[in-house]
Amino acid sequence: MKVVAIAGLLSTPLLANTAQAGAWQVCRLEVEITATVKQPHPGLKGRVESVKARPAEAQCPAKGAVIAFEPESADWQSMIPRRHWPTPGQRVWMRYQYLDGMCKNDGNERPCRIEHYPMGW
Repeated sequence: MKVVAIAGLLSTPLLANTAQAGAWQVCRLEVEITATVKQPHPGLKGRVESVKARPAEAQCPAKGAVIAFEPESADWQSMIPRRHWPTPGQRVWMRYQYLDGMCKNDGNERPCRIEHYPMGW
């Protein structure tokens, strides 16, 4: 019984720290694929057909904007193999999600944005 109480006390500060971390901003996009890109690295280009932001103040690509991206799996843990990429002319549903923060690449902190482009919802 005491172990359960201690475990509960230990997890409370961890939850508080997680809640203070930056939140992912999510944009749900319908994109028409316009091209396959090979340089500077393989990816896709597409025209944004519709946008839904979460939260509403998220900085989403505007309807009609052309975006370039590397398609990721729905859980954004890996890249989608090229043989499974949508082809030009196809419309796909995807997320654009980003997290703003501070990067320490060379020891000097600077603002940066981590971006992901998972396919599907």
